[in-house]
Amino acid sequence: MEEIIEYLKHKMTIQEVEQNLNLMKVRGKINFPIERTINEIKEYFSKTDYTPLFSEDKKGHVIQFGIFKKIEDRPKYWLNVILFFATIASTIFAGSLNSGGDPFRNLGDLWLGIPFSFSIMAILTCHELGHYFVSRRAGMITSLPYFIPVPLHFIGTFGAVIQMKSIVPSRKSLLRVGMAGPISGFLVALPITIIGLALSNIKIATEATGYLRLGDSLLFLALAKIIHPNIPQGADIILHPMAFAGWLGLFVTSMNLIPIGQLDGGHVAYSVLLQKRRYSYIPIMIGLLGLGFLWQGWIIWIFLAYFIARRDPVIQDSLTPLTKKEKLYALIPLIILILTFVPQPFILK
Repeated sequence: MEEIIEYLKHKMTIQEVEQNLNLMKVRGKINFPIERTINEIKEYFSKTDYTPLFSEDKKGHVIQFGIFKKIEDRPKYWLNVILFFATIASTIFAGSLNSGGDPFRNLGDLWLGIPFSFSIMAILTCHELGHYFVSRRAGMITSLPYFIPVPLHFIGTFGAVIQMKSIVPSRKSLLRVGMAGPISGFLVALPITIIGLALSNIKIATEATGYLRLGDSLLFLALAKIIHPNIPQGADIILHPMAFAGWLGLFVTSMNLIPIGQLDGGHVAYSVLLQKRRYSYIPIMIGLLGLGFLWQGWIIWIFLAYFIARRDPVIQDSLTPLTKKEKLYALIPLIILILTFVPQPFILK
């Protein structure tokens, strides 16, 4: 490690050196321009067994380096494939039941579930592949999506996740990976919602008392007004399965963009604010608590948010700031959140 310290003396003004077991921490001031110097240090470390992490505290710049476990990129796709097709099956089954079919008695009714299954799977797949391709392009080791089938459930799935196994290279990478999924899913959910609304029927609400009505986001309400401008008094839109899938896709997108913890919105917020992100947690929690009077699910979400908010992403280079253009890009997920957020998702009529 002495050789590394000697090298770092040419790249920064060292004020303090600490060693904690196998982790070395060097504090000081990195030579300007910081981004170029960091890239040079990364190049040097790539020829060693050590991995450097760049951060900042009240005393100055901090470089930590140690030997981290090497992660081999040897994906096994069989589980991803099995879960993918299992989720197609479970969403077809759910879509059939939601469309009035009874696949328990008549397997032919499974055809009724295809529009919903195709729509929701397209949204989920594009969302997760957005994360996957952008993270791989950034040099990260990332798994393909793991879909979560839920048999005998009115949706048929709890979504999908990908596993990011390596350190995020930079704030810019975290921003792009965090944005890629919601934007990709949103761009697919939007036309599916439009087509689904166009295929939806208008019926008098009194003919179906005791039904569950879906709440409106600003975007969904606007699209419904444009596509069905003349809804008679006492009538409502009976959503086509594609419209229901589009509504779900937009709703899940908005929940995922809440700027906390390991959610996509949390990653975007952390890339912009770093540790200052924690100052937003109290107002967000208060807001969710207030929304709990409209829908009790937000109360549950507060507890989930608390647990997922306890860990920050590990960024190799958190010193190089985002450009003004990248900060403007970070407004896109915020705009999508505002457009797709549903204060009261489910209303019993």
